[in-house]
Amino acid sequence: MESLNHLVQSMTIEEKAALMAGVDFWKTNSIPRLSIPSIYMTDGPCGLRKQGEQADHLGLNKSEETTSFPTGVTLATSWNPDNVRKMGAAIAKECHHFGVNILLGPAVNIKRNPRCGRNFEYFSEDPYVSGIMGCAFVEGVQKEGIGVSLKHFAVNNNENFRFMGNSILDERAMREIYLRAFERIVKDTRPTTVMSAYNKVNGVFCSENHTLLTKILRDEWGFDGAVISDWGAVSDRVEGIKAGMDLEMPGDCEYFRKTIIDAAYSGELPMSALDQAVNNILNLIQRTHNIQQGMAFDIDKHHTLSGDIAADSAVLLKNDGSLPLEATQKYLIIGELFEKMRFQGAGSSLINPARLTTPKAAFDRRGITYDYVRGYRESEIAVESEYASAAIAKAQSADTILFFGGQTDYTESEGYDRESMALPDNQLSLLNQLCKLNKKIILVLFGGSPVELPFETGIHAILNMYLPGQAGGEAAAQLLFGEKNPSGKLAETWMQTYADVPFGEQFVSQPSELYKESIYVGYRYYDYLQGNGVRYPFGHGLSYTQFTYGALEVQSDATTVTVACEITNTGGQEGGEVVQVYVSNPQTDVFKPLKELRAFGKVYLKPGETKRVEMSFARSDLAYYHVDRKAWVIENGEYTVMVAASVTDIRLTASLSIIDQPDIASPYSREKLKHYFSPEQLTEVSMTEFEALLGQKVFLSSSKGSPKYTLDSRLDELQSSLIGKVFYTFVVGIGKKQFKRSQKMPEGPERDMERKNGMFMMKMMPNNSIRSMSVSSTGRFNYHIASGLIDMLNGRMIKGLKRMRTKDKLPPLPKHQKN
Repeated sequence: MESLNHLVQSMTIEEKAALMAGVDFWKTNSIPRLSIPSIYMTDGPCGLRKQGEQADHLGLNKSEETTSFPTGVTLATSWNPDNVRKMGAAIAKECHHFGVNILLGPAVNIKRNPRCGRNFEYFSEDPYVSGIMGCAFVEGVQKEGIGVSLKHFAVNNNENFRFMGNSILDERAMREIYLRAFERIVKDTRPTTVMSAYNKVNGVFCSENHTLLTKILRDEWGFDGAVISDWGAVSDRVEGIKAGMDLEMPGDCEYFRKTIIDAAYSGELPMSALDQAVNNILNLIQRTHNIQQGMAFDIDKHHTLSGDIAADSAVLLKNDGSLPLEATQKYLIIGELFEKMRFQGAGSSLINPARLTTPKAAFDRRGITYDYVRGYRESEIAVESEYASAAIAKAQSADTILFFGGQTDYTESEGYDRESMALPDNQLSLLNQLCKLNKKIILVLFGGSPVELPFETGIHAILNMYLPGQAGGEAAAQLLFGEKNPSGKLAETWMQTYADVPFGEQFVSQPSELYKESIYVGYRYYDYLQGNGVRYPFGHGLSYTQFTYGALEVQSDATTVTVACEITNTGGQEGGEVVQVYVSNPQTDVFKPLKELRAFGKVYLKPGETKRVEMSFARSDLAYYHVDRKAWVIENGEYTVMVAASVTDIRLTASLSIIDQPDIASPYSREKLKHYFSPEQLTEVSMTEFEALLGQKVFLSSSKGSPKYTLDSRLDELQSSLIGKVFYTFVVGIGKKQFKRSQKMPEGPERDMERKNGMFMMKMMPNNSIRSMSVSSTGRFNYHIASGLIDMLNGRMIKGLKRMRTKDKLPPLPKHQKN
């Protein structure tokens, strides 16, 4: 392409408006007159999901066969950025083959609450882990010449209200917890795009949030790529451009195109803002347009890589010596996930796997002798006595039972939040009964987030595979039979019960989500409880061997702190150890966590082998965000460097003294924020105290005189009116029809894919907003029809009908124009 500035000046306003929106759901608009090509973008973080010829306006129809890699939650538990880098490079090669310019990932949102339905796609509750893993993903993908989209920016931590919800939080929590991973990735890897999220942050939609998109992202962090919207995440297109949101996806919204054109001609939209956005998009096209469509890739090699990562990521939560198993012994296997392994999450990242190795296939390949009973159906939640009774009867005479269980696509998915932390009733009931038999039980877990384990004392070993990708069955067999040694460690806290989650009862109870816990997310809160409420702590993970730590050295200069120690494998099996570095904060007039993760490293050792592990972090990482000064501040005092096997298993310590910083007064009042200074009492924070932290009042209800229904109403809210109920039934019925259609299909991957997509539609669509439904429909649910529907729901029938008949007069898209 010719020089970008010349191109911008050569474009008409109509061409600029067209370029700033997508077309055909996944593409950007081409402008043949100026030889500006279209580029293609698609999901996702866990593998390429490229739709074929049957692309649909929801992006859910069958996709090409590609590699399903472990999901974000699984990658993070490997604590191995090299895994993520290799995976990113492999997905990028598949992007080249299928003609995809931009991969929509990584997803680095923080795991604030274990019920968030999309936690399986995210890395961690800790921003450092999320940032390091996100950097590795971007590096792996972009090194191969494919673009990325860092998402979802920002503070997007629930699904039930993700389309219209308002995340209300204090600026320090936003900076230290929810933006920190984004900041690291933007500064260290220069991602091609950042994706703005659906939700509001402190009252302003992310796609129109000038503070987020311009002041922080571009002015402070130096981002030089393009900002694209999540699909249907735009509320006001003109305000979005002014705020710094460049590309509206999926596009094909004529109303938005017309508002850009009209605002540009009237002067409401400054030409400088329009041209800057166009320049950003042209720069994006220039950076990503040169792909090698049809380039060959090794699908078997990618399958093996997926399995290697899964094995390196699995977490041995518990083991009394029952693992590893003997391959010559006979076992009783219970649980349909043995043959129908859940290996990925549901929703937009659903992959059509080119290969699939279930645990059953891996066991059969090894010639393992076993009896198998289903015990439960993964497609059901309620107890079905015929399956459970058969399993109990078989278990009476068994010596060792392997139970394959966990969350299913019917309890956890993008689009809606989990109802609880419990396993499905059919599994929970069966496990409770099995534990009463006093048999040796090995639990192999699948799922994307923590679950309650009330039966844990009756289980001898627990191997958590999370969502391991298409080769997860092979990885599970390797670990169970000692061919490989578990080396994963948790990147999130596993609570005893959901009641142990601070403010958990308030989660997704209303559109405005109150982040009352502030910076005390995950272990930053549980540290103050001294183990109470925690089943397995952050960083926990067992091995078939043992490691000792020694020879700690800590060095510090003006910019960097370096931590080194020696790790020795004192056991009898080769294994990997994740070495974690935490730093405790001095006690001052600023409330802080007891300690925070600052670095980590993973080392692999043969029996008897010792290696020196060196880790470092920037001294500036010790700073907190001063909300009055709008700056990062390092406090003087005595810090403690802790080298640990988990957040609660500290092996080595050393002092770190900082005395060269200016003394800056705290912005906080202990009297007004007493529970933030005593986090063990955090759940007693009142609205008054939270407002003192925010520095402003919180208004949860809409103003008087507002219409009952708006474009930001959830679909399920419309059911209180007759017209709304008819519309609701029609929309949700699309998913129901797809689900019913799947029930008539023969058993197999296609049936499973159809069923999961139908379930996703049935559960996600009620949470959708009318506005998002319209602007993501690629013109099928016209914006004026959506607006007219809202008028009619509010009793303005004639106005609504007139609005529905409104037609936007627009020139054809550039690709349809004659040169």
